[in-house]
Parts: sequence; structure tokens; C-alpha cells
Amino acid sequence: MKKKKYIELKQVEDFINSQSLEIRAEYNLIVDELEANGMLRMPLGEKIIGSNKLFAIRVIDAGNVRVFYTYAPNDVIYGLYGYVKKSQKIPKPELKKAEKIMKLLKKEGLLK
Repeated sequence: MKKKKYIELKQVEDFINSQSLEIRAEYNLIVDELEANGMLRMPLGEKIIGSNKLFAIRVIDAGNVRVFYTYAPNDVIYGLYGYVKKSQKIPKPELKKAEKIMKLLKKEGLLK
């Protein structure tokens, strides 16, 4: 299988850089797994219910952080938006932000 390339958008980079060293380390291990295998299984990642193109990296050992991502052409994966999870369900405003970013990438021709 061809290796995927994970590209963090600026807001994800800023968000991750604002987190603890432990969270950043766990996140980087999960991203390495995503690039190597092209996908994540629970508990490292999840498909977002109700969205056919949105997934989430699940940092759970070092903290409770989620980073939404989506697949793009040419073996690219975009890290779209990250947040600290505080409730059982994904808050609708967080989901809407990720979907809005996906629409912008689509408009720019980076997503199908």
C-alpha cells in the first residue's frame, strides 16, 4: 500500500502546538500510523456518524483531544480542525467548523 501524506491545516498545527508535550507525542504517533496504513481503527480513530467523508483522530491516553480529518486525491489526508473533547457526543459547533473547512477545501479544488 502506498504511504499517505498527512497535511495539517494552520488551525490544527496551532491547536496541537498549544497542547501538552504528552498530547503532541501521542498525536504524532497516531498521525504516523495514519500515514503508514492510510486509515485508523478504534480507539485511535473513528468515522464521524452522519458524514461520509469526515473522520477523527482520537488522542485519549494523554488527554481528550480530537482532530477531524478527511481524505483528498493523490494520497493526501487533511487535518482540518482540532478541539478538546469535554462531552460524550461531538458538539455540533465543532462538527460544523470541520464541515465548513471541508467546503472551503472543495471550493479551492483540493477535495472532490
